[in-house]
Amino acid sequence: MKKLEIATKFAYYKVFLAILGVVALSLYLGLWKWNKEQNEKYVAEREEACQQSIKDASNNVLSNRFLKSNYYANLMQKKPKFKLKQPGINTDFQANKDYILMYSQPASLIPKKPRYEGRLFEKLSRETDKKPPAPLMVTGKKLLANRVEVISACSPQPFTVSLENLYEVTQAIDVSPFLPPFSSF
Repeated sequence: MKKLEIATKFAYYKVFLAILGVVALSLYLGLWKWNKEQNEKYVAEREEACQQSIKDASNNVLSNRFLKSNYYANLMQKKPKFKLKQPGINTDFQANKDYILMYSQPASLIPKKPRYEGRLFEKLSRETDKKPPAPLMVTGKKLLANRVEVISACSPQPFTVSLENLYEVTQAIDVSPFLPPFSSF
């Protein structure tokens, strides 16, 4: 009789452990799924912020004829015609101020590590083939000799860039007087 009681208790114990394992596994899978959804949501928010930062920089470049001229000269791999305002070179660098990061040669826009997950960030961390990457809006953090530490929506941590690749958002006054048609004759 004792052996039967021991076997019955042992069977109940095994059933209890099996039920406990199933409950623990379902809780773990639910938590894993929730964490995955939160991570995907976070990466999507970061991608949106990064794309907006690239769009803002492109709009600023295209709305100023001097920045635009410099950008297209870099794309054509020619020397720019205009001397532009660059923080730390010919204007004062200010921390927590927005600047345009615009490369004149092929480069990666953000560092390879650390970076966010996702195709967009993978693409931005690869060096471009023959042309410079698109401009990016960044915030200056601190000046380090001939380099600047910047913060970007595209990178989880600050990274350093050369002073030569950083431009003021507002350049020289871009005013063209209105001239009536055929006024040059």
